[in-house]
Amino acid sequence: MTVDLPAQAVTAGAVPEVCARHGQPATRRRRTVFRSYTPKWAYVLLLFGVLPFAIVAAVLQKRVKAPTWPFCADCGRLRTRRLLIGVGLVVLAVVGVVALSALLAPNDSTAGPIVLVFVLLLIAGLGVASTAGNGPLASGHVSNDGSIVHVRRAHDRFAEQVAALQPGPQPHQAYPPYPQAGPPQYPPYPPAAPQYGPPPQYGPAPQYGPAPQAWPDQAQGDQPR
Repeated sequence: MTVDLPAQAVTAGAVPEVCARHGQPATRRRRTVFRSYTPKWAYVLLLFGVLPFAIVAAVLQKRVKAPTWPFCADCGRLRTRRLLIGVGLVVLAVVGVVALSALLAPNDSTAGPIVLVFVLLLIAGLGVASTAGNGPLASGHVSNDGSIVHVRRAHDRFAEQVAALQPGPQPHQAYPPYPQAGPPQYPPYPPAAPQYGPPPQYGPAPQYGPAPQAWPDQAQGDQPR
């Protein structure tokens, strides 16, 4: 399967703890540079020479640098095997050309096809040796816009750890419900004044006795004269 990692996460070192190819725990971490593919239309520039093609390919190529990419012990053995095959083909091509120039006569008609075979061996050796780099060994390349690192033939354990590293969806913030349209709501009226009991009932007015009589020697009021 192909696993996608954000380029910013790869640059920051937020990568799994297992190898991408074999899914085994990492025994070493290496600085790895992932590159994008050269656009197909750029190969037309080979008709004008290798130099124009190399310049345009270098300008258009996107790069993402991983400071600590995980590799396991099997990756180390695969790297060694690819280097040995690539270097062996290059050495065989060079030795073959030297031996051919010493054994064949200059005007031999078979020299041309044999030299072409050795040239193809040389190109094949360089190609195999180039796959021993960290980026090709991890089977990763960068998208055309440089924002994603695609890892091809990724192991299931590697894919699981990548999924665990990815941030989940952020929960939506809960807002209070919007008030419904309707008549305005007023606060309740204050409670009524406290009710007191009936006024106290008083008894009848006290009854007083008759007025005291005047003394005998006292005039009974004012007499007209």
